[in-house]
Amino acid sequence: MESSISKTEVFIINRYAASELAGSILLGKMARKIANSDPSLLTNLTRHCMEEARHSFVWYELIKKLKIPTLAVHDDEGGAYFSHANEPKDIIEFLAFTHVFERRVPFHFAMHIKWSKNEMVKEVLGKLIPEEEPHLAWIKDYLKKAISNGNINVKISLEKFAKLEKELYSRDLDKLERLGEEGKEFVNIIKESIDKFEREPRWWQE
Repeated sequence: MESSISKTEVFIINRYAASELAGSILLGKMARKIANSDPSLLTNLTRHCMEEARHSFVWYELIKKLKIPTLAVHDDEGGAYFSHANEPKDIIEFLAFTHVFERRVPFHFAMHIKWSKNEMVKEVLGKLIPEEEPHLAWIKDYLKKAISNGNINVKISLEKFAKLEKELYSRDLDKLERLGEEGKEFVNIIKESIDKFEREPRWWQE
C-alpha cells in the first residue's frame, strides 16, 4: 500500500539520503589521506564513513518502502554546507567542519518528527537520532585532546564553521518556506525551538 506523503517531504527525505552519502564520501577520502599517519584516527574515520553510508542506505530503503520517487538532489547553486568541503586545510579543520554540521542533525531530525504525519518516517528519524551521538563524541574527544596539547586553531576552526553553518541553515529554512505550505509548516515548527538550540552552550566555549 502506497503511503501518503507530501512532495515537500519527498524532497527532504531524498536530500537526507544524498547528504548522508556525500558525508560518507568525504570521510572516506579523508581516511585515505591519513592512512599511514594515525591508525586510531583512521579507524574512527572509517567507522564514521561506514555509518554515514549505512544511514544513506536506510533513507533510500525508506524511499523504496514508501513508493515515492528517488530524486537526484544536487547543490547546483553551491549554497549548501557541503559545497564548502574544500575549505578545511588539515585534519583539525576537517573534523571541526564535520562536527559543526552533525551538531545540528539531532535537533533538525527531532523537529521533523514533530512535523511529519508519516509513521514510517518518524520511526526512521527516531532510530537515527541516537546514532548521531557517537559521531559527535569521538570527534569532540579528538578535538579536546588537540586543545589540551596546545593547538590554538581548534576553537578558531569550530567558531568559523559554526558561523557558516548557522548562516547556511537559515538560508535552507528560507528555501523550505518557498516549497509551499508544507515547507512553511515545517519551518514554523523549527523556529519555535531554534532559539533554545542556538543558546545551548557549545563545549568548546566552556
